Amino acid sequence: MDYQVQLNNGQVINLTNAEFDATAFTATLNDPKINFVNIGGAIINKHTINSVLPVAATQTETQA
Repeated sequence: MDYQVQLNNGQVINLTNAEFDATAFTATLNDPKINFVNIGGAIINKHTINSVLPVAATQTETQA
């Protein structure tokens, strides 16, 4: 599934075909001992994350 991570500085990180364990990620964000998370290979301060949203897959239609 594809996701879009929006940061509080206006930057957007697009994750394509990401394996995303929402429960583990939520636990990481809620752990006060952890300050940084790995998102798509980028290490980000967890306090800069505004949202993580699934992106709807788009289908291209072919007409015969």
